Amino acid sequence: MKFRFWFQEYVPSGSAKTPQGTTKPTTASHYDLPRIYFTTEANAGEYDIPPAFSTPEDPQIPGYNGYPVGKLTPGTTCTGNCPGGDDCECIHTITYNHTVSNMRLIYAGGHCHAPSCVGIWLYRNDPGHEMELLCHQQPVYGKGDIENDKYDEADYVTLPPCLWGGDGGLQPSLLLPPNTELVSIKRNKNTHVGHYGEMASWQMRGVYF
Repeated sequence: MKFRFWFQEYVPSGSAKTPQGTTKPTTASHYDLPRIYFTTEANAGEYDIPPAFSTPEDPQIPGYNGYPVGKLTPGTTCTGNCPGGDDCECIHTITYNHTVSNMRLIYAGGHCHAPSCVGIWLYRNDPGHEMELLCHQQPVYGKGDIENDKYDEADYVTLPPCLWGGDGGLQPSLLLPPNTELVSIKRNKNTHVGHYGEMASWQMRGVYF
């Protein structure tokens, strides 16, 4: 595992002299960013993803005793000729609604497990409006081009976070007003096998002003 840390020296609040010789109060250089957390799996911490189908060769799915062979498991959608076709591809989806108030996101990191993770999405859902995408995280796999990027290890997976702020290249953060509904959507591959102990939590940082 490799870690990189960026930091800036903290300067506390105080006072500074103006060109006119007077003093004025100054704010601290950094704000504390409290942890903001909720789980797409509805406070379960972990959840199980069943395989898309039970098959005659493997009819038993833990938690789905006696499930009909060839019938899609709950939360699953497929494309292609399923279940036996070479082009069959299946995705398992869960969603969760969560209400927040007076929250300004600065960092958002969705948590999911490779290699089954397709992605995790966070939307703002205001009544009478289309849902607004706040954050989408998709696993990025290294290509092995370590000559040009020493961190680009083959098949090493990263989940780039969503960031907001006043720096170049970032979208400005928005204050979410009282009783703002957020919708989280999480998708995993489950064409042939399930994944047990999967997670879909949002580990975020922000302020409340």
